[in-house]
Amino acid sequence: MLVPGADETTQAAGESAQQMISTVSQAFFTSAETSLEAQRAATGSYAGTPVQEPLTLVRADASSYCIQLDRPPLLQHVNGPNGTPEPGACS
Repeated sequence: MLVPGADETTQAAGESAQQMISTVSQAFFTSAETSLEAQRAATGSYAGTPVQEPLTLVRADASSYCIQLDRPPLLQHVNGPNGTPEPGACS
């Protein structure tokens, strides 16, 4: 039996879930980026900045970094500074 509007409801729920995931991942990245900038201000390098799970600092030096969020089914990364979350792993 088909329910009128069921496709629209399913699509809206999927979009809502995706928006929630995006908001949560952005919060993780923003927090880590604050720590990275504080480390650079203190030492002149992003290297050695501690980041909290579920993030991993994959690469960091005096001028750039890549942080990664790997929580299946979500895999995103940010190349910084001034990057935005992108799908996939750090390269």
